[in-house]
Amino acid sequence: MKVEKCPETGICSIIREDGKKIDLMPYEVSQIQEATGDKSKMINVLRDVDDNFASTLTEKETEDLLSKI
Repeated sequence: MKVEKCPETGICSIIREDGKKIDLMPYEVSQIQEATGDKSKMINVLRDVDDNFASTLTEKETEDLLSKI
């Protein structure tokens, strides 16, 4: 899983190995960072953006995201 953050805009893109992608606005990235390891809070933020993307995340992908964002 790749996580890319634009230094100018603060928009964060999460790209899965299968090509599925989600873009997060800076305030959504902040919400995930504030979750500080709480997987359910992170998933709730992602569900608000793209429920289909969030519902297909594996446990390993979730852990990976928490460490990268």
